[in-house]
Amino acid sequence: MVIQAALVGLIYWIAMGRAQYFFSFAFRKPVVLGVFIGLVFGDVQQGLLYGATIQLIYMGGIEAGGNIPSDQALAACIAIPAALLSNLDANAAVALAVPFGVLGVLINNVRRTFNSFYNTRADKLIEEGKYDQLSLYSFLIPWLTNGVLYFTPVFISTLFGANVVKAFINVIPEWLMNGLSNAGAMLPALGFALTLVVMGKKQYLPFFVLGFFAYSVMGFSMLTGAVFAVCIAMISSLFKQTSDEEDYA
Repeated sequence: MVIQAALVGLIYWIAMGRAQYFFSFAFRKPVVLGVFIGLVFGDVQQGLLYGATIQLIYMGGIEAGGNIPSDQALAACIAIPAALLSNLDANAAVALAVPFGVLGVLINNVRRTFNSFYNTRADKLIEEGKYDQLSLYSFLIPWLTNGVLYFTPVFISTLFGANVVKAFINVIPEWLMNGLSNAGAMLPALGFALTLVVMGKKQYLPFFVLGFFAYSVMGFSMLTGAVFAVCIAMISSLFKQTSDEEDYA
């Protein structure tokens, strides 16, 4: 269990450590983390199910100015191991994930506070012309500090949290657990609603309606639907580009 807790802590560090921003931005999605956490616990299918369900909450989330409204990686890295070990319902796992996502925002603000001191030191090194030491305070030390901030809470919660969650579940009345499951089932609707806000423009609505009814009627897989969507988007973009070139001509 110690090794599993350490691996989940490392996964969270990789997801939020920002050693390579574009990689970490994609890796920290719950649907992706669910695969790797499921691999750690020997149940990839169930881990992916939990991750995909949690992902629905954050589908429409926008990190304006780099400020995260909720830490979806922490929500996944704490809720998915607890759900796997306790065999929770997917909707209950969503309800469990939400408060930890909010806690992750606090951890992110602590990280930024520490980084402000490192930035001051890096500016001073530039003024002194000590460029050989700059990478220490602009990358290495902040990244290692991130490791402590991100690894520690996930490691502790995974190592000790499973037994606590199990004991908690055993004493919770059935009606309350059903309430948590129902509440978790409603939260993904928020993610879809936020996505529709982005897609709610008149020129995008036909694509949404076409995709929804095509999937409902034909019943193809999500991967097949994604391939069709990409092709339609590329064709639409090609026609728009051709139209713009004719206007300029």
